[in-house]
Amino acid sequence: MNSRLVPLVGDRDMMETKHCPEAGYLETEAGLLERGRAQIRPTVAKMLLPKTLRGRLLLMVAVVVALVIGATEYLESRLFERAAISELTRNARSTAFAVADDLELRWPQLDPAAIGETLHDFLEAVPAVRSISVVTLAGSSPEVLASTASEVSPDALELARRSLESTATLETDTGPLRIVATPLRDDRRQVVGAVIVSVSVAIIDQIRERSWTMALWLMPAAILLLTWLVDLLGYRLVHRPLAVVRSTMERAAQGDLMARAQVLRRDELGTVAERLNQMLDQLQDFNVALQERIDEATSELQERNTELVESHERVLALREALAQAERMAAVGHMAASVAHQVGTPLNLVSGYVQMMREEQVGNDRLETRLAIVAEQIDKVTAELRRILDHARPPASRRVVRPGEIIERVSDLIRDRLERQGVTLELDLPGTCPPIEVDAVQVELALLNLITNSLDAMPDGGILTVRAARADGGVRLEVRDTGAGIAPELLARIFDPWVTTKPPGRGTGLGLSIAREVVRAHGGDIDIKSEPGSGTLIVIEFPVTAGATAEPTA
Repeated sequence: MNSRLVPLVGDRDMMETKHCPEAGYLETEAGLLERGRAQIRPTVAKMLLPKTLRGRLLLMVAVVVALVIGATEYLESRLFERAAISELTRNARSTAFAVADDLELRWPQLDPAAIGETLHDFLEAVPAVRSISVVTLAGSSPEVLASTASEVSPDALELARRSLESTATLETDTGPLRIVATPLRDDRRQVVGAVIVSVSVAIIDQIRERSWTMALWLMPAAILLLTWLVDLLGYRLVHRPLAVVRSTMERAAQGDLMARAQVLRRDELGTVAERLNQMLDQLQDFNVALQERIDEATSELQERNTELVESHERVLALREALAQAERMAAVGHMAASVAHQVGTPLNLVSGYVQMMREEQVGNDRLETRLAIVAEQIDKVTAELRRILDHARPPASRRVVRPGEIIERVSDLIRDRLERQGVTLELDLPGTCPPIEVDAVQVELALLNLITNSLDAMPDGGILTVRAARADGGVRLEVRDTGAGIAPELLARIFDPWVTTKPPGRGTGLGLSIAREVVRAHGGDIDIKSEPGSGTLIVIEFPVTAGATAEPTA
């Protein structure tokens, strides 16, 4: 006989088999995998559930009705079966008692034929009784004295024997029969036999089958009727309000914030519709407020963009001014060096000319020539002094707060800080006193120092700028976490043309210019650095007594 084997659900190590009709043999799951996943078919079909709430509700109602009808029919049949069996047993017991009482009254005049007639009379009087038998105990085994049945079952005889031994009424269940045995006594109340009454319970099975058949016929009609009634009621109470809410939500999702759900009833779904309308009202108000905020943010962004453009223009202007200052400083340093180098010999020549004029008193001709030489030397000296005066930048000082200068410079370098990944830390206490300086020169000097610190941190780091009150003045600090300065360069780092940057990256005039600017304002500058530990630059400015900072435009 051909059999089809289906895959077993169990341990992964268990070998799964499947019948292969083409080859006529059982193939392992591994073989199926080798032939491709397309050959494997699921053995259990997935249950297709309705996708809509209405369909699921109808399915649930149908299942519930079927379960209720089935459970009700089962309970009714069980209760009926128990009641019927109990009634049949009670009839069998009462019949056995009646037969025993009747035979006891006429015992021992009755012969077996008369007992048989009596039993048939009782059998006709009680239709539910199937058979009545009278047995006596002959030795150790019961013997049938009279019976309405052609044959008494061994179960009935065994029950009669036990009843005779216990002198009590007993009953047993043998499948389709319910048997009752009660002792039979004579006129002296001695147990002389037993009355066996059996009733059939097959009628109960027939009634149960008929009731289930009727229930199976009525169940579809009841399911359809109740499902239709529930669907009709559910449409009015649930589905219609939900459809209104769903339609409103779809319109709102498409951008129609003016959509509102109609409140059909004052129940839970009506509350949902009201809350949806309130939410749409709030959403519409929020949309209006959001548009206003967007307009404000756009206006602020435009203003910020304008400020950013102005800041970039200022950066460009300061860079140009810084480059011009470096060029002028280079020219000034060169002019000062030339003036110093030429001025010293001219002073010596002028001294010797003066001595010669004093020694040649009376020699008018030579004295006249020496006077001409002295006059020309004075002209050259005056021109050198004019060059030195031009090398010094003009001073335009005003009273400002150090924090204002630091903040302006910080705004100028903020873009570069973000590009290099450098963190800027500012410490600007409000108690710092104002100073009287040329703000542009001090900004350029501070920008020079901060630029050098950023050049020392190409891979990011921390830049700290701090302003604090010092003894009789203001202390500015610029600290970086860069590579530091070598000791051999630190001693002459403020000299012109000295730089730690590679060729083409710096002129070596930044720190020199910064020192000249600080000293020109009566301050002092110092630098501390160790290779690998960063650099600290300290600037100290004197404070003008009674000075008050002017507001910054």
